[in-house]
Amino acid sequence: MVVTAPQQSSEIICTHERRPGTTVCLHCRHAARIAARAKRQRLMLRAGAVGIVIVTIATAGLIGATAIRGRVRDAAADNRSLQPPTIVAQANVPEVVPNLPADSTPAAPPVTQEGITKPVAASTPSTPVASVAPLSPVIPIGPSTISDGITAVRADSGVTLSFDTPMLRTRIPAKFEQFVRTTLPAVYGHGLDSLLAKIPDGAIAGQGDLISELPGRGVRIPIGAAWMLRLYPETRPGQDGPLVVRYRVAVVPTHE
Repeated sequence: MVVTAPQQSSEIICTHERRPGTTVCLHCRHAARIAARAKRQRLMLRAGAVGIVIVTIATAGLIGATAIRGRVRDAAADNRSLQPPTIVAQANVPEVVPNLPADSTPAAPPVTQEGITKPVAASTPSTPVASVAPLSPVIPIGPSTISDGITAVRADSGVTLSFDTPMLRTRIPAKFEQFVRTTLPAVYGHGLDSLLAKIPDGAIAGQGDLISELPGRGVRIPIGAAWMLRLYPETRPGQDGPLVVRYRVAVVPTHE
């Protein structure tokens, strides 16, 4: 009985010489492995090339999009810079009329096209006022004790000083003025002493009747060209008539 070797596939043509008993050609197997490896390498190279192309296209698109956005922003900024400035209409702004000298004649009022005379606001001289008062109380806000029998209450608008004791309350103008000269520096600081020293004696309480006039009209004590101390005596009924037992004082502009 003769055993014949199995025939190889008709698709594979082996030209190598095989030894007896060998059913598979080792050379053909090796060549097939080399061919398969080369095929895999070609596929990998193709996939890598495709990936590189995709990455390149995506990078180019991203760079292009960024450049387009930058150009759009620059164009918008250029358009904003070329736009004319917005003019805001001012409503209810009073017309400023320059002050006229005392000996000058005011100009005639303008006449409109309809023949109606347009009124012109009369110019009134104004005194420039500093925005910050030159003096402010040195005592804290709220009640304070100046000395025995003298208390002060500071508020936002001024100070009220009370002295309703037998030795201090009075209806005598000279005594009240001396009390004011003594206590005002304790309220506004000792820098006020030199200013009060320039005011002649009697010039404070002598601005009117201490009981009937000054409580309503007040006392003016100038502290500069634009500011003054406005002081109001306050009374209460006494056995022989009203007595001054308090005064209110504040720093105000001179035109008030």
